[in-house]
Amino acid sequence: MILPGSQKDDAVSPVIGTIFLVALTIVLIGIVGAAMMAYGLPEPAPIAGISIGSQGNTTTVTQMNGAVLPAGSYTILVDGVDKTAAFGGNVEFGPGITLSWDSGSEAVGTVSVVYTSDKGVSTLLAEKNIGKAGSGGGDDSGGGGGSDGFEDTHTILHRFEWQTFLDEVNASTSGIFLGEGIVYVDDGEYWVSIDNKRVSKADAATNPSIQTYVDKTADNRLLKIDLSKKIFTASDMDPTDFSQPWKSTPYPTVGSLYEYDSTLYICKSKGDVTSDSKISRDPSSRDWVDIADIK
Repeated sequence: MILPGSQKDDAVSPVIGTIFLVALTIVLIGIVGAAMMAYGLPEPAPIAGISIGSQGNTTTVTQMNGAVLPAGSYTILVDGVDKTAAFGGNVEFGPGITLSWDSGSEAVGTVSVVYTSDKGVSTLLAEKNIGKAGSGGGDDSGGGGGSDGFEDTHTILHRFEWQTFLDEVNASTSGIFLGEGIVYVDDGEYWVSIDNKRVSKADAATNPSIQTYVDKTADNRLLKIDLSKKIFTASDMDPTDFSQPWKSTPYPTVGSLYEYDSTLYICKSKGDVTSDSKISRDPSSRDWVDIADIK
C-alpha cells in the first residue's frame, strides 16, 4: 500500500544528495587550490649555454649564450666542493663572461655549474670531467702567447681553446653559439668571434682547425688577430673629438686593430681603406669589439 506523499519524499532525497556532493566537490577544489597557491608553481630553470674547459692548471667556465645568472644564484662545484669564490663567481654570469680558476697542484675531476632558484630548487646547467691529476705538474703556461707573443703583451678578456669548444659542440644536441668578442686560440693563432653564430655538430665533427672551418663554411664572423698589420692608436685621430676624420690612409676596415685607453679593439664592420667615412673613431661604437687589455 502506498501512503499519500511518499513518492514526493522519495524524489527529494536524491536531489539533496546531489547538492551535497556538489558542495563537497567545491570545498575540496578550494582546499586544493589554496594549497597550490601557498606552495606556488615551480620556477623554471634559466636556459644558458655554458662551456667548461681547461688549459694547464687553469679551468674556465664560459657562458656562450642565454640568461644572465645573478650572483649567488649559481654554484661552481669541483668534485662536489664549492669553488665559486675561487672562480671569481661573485658577479653576474652572462653571455661572453669567462670565470677561471688556477688549480695549482690540486686535482680537478668533475666540474659542475648548478643553478638554485629562490625556492631552493637546484638544476644542473653544465658538467664536464676535466681529469687533471693533482701532481702539481702539467703545462702551466696558460696557453702561451703563440709565435707572435700576443699574450705576452695583452690580457685577453674572454679566452677559449678552439678544440675545447669543438668538444662542447660535439657533445651538444644541435650545436653551440660562438658568442661575440670571445678570443679562440688554435695552435698559436688567435681568432675573434664578432657575431653570435651557431656552430653545428656537422661542422665540428671532424675537429677542424679554425682556418679550415672558416674556409669550409665561408664564415667571416671569425677574424684572425694579425699583429703584423697596422694597429690604429689615438695618434691616428683626434682623441678629444671623435667626429674628426682619421688622419691618413690606410683607414680601418674589418679585422683592423685599434689600441685606445689601454684596451685593444678589433673592427667588425666592413670599411674601406681609402675612405675615411666608413669606420667610427669612437671605440665604444658598434664598429669595434673590445678583446684584450694591454699589459
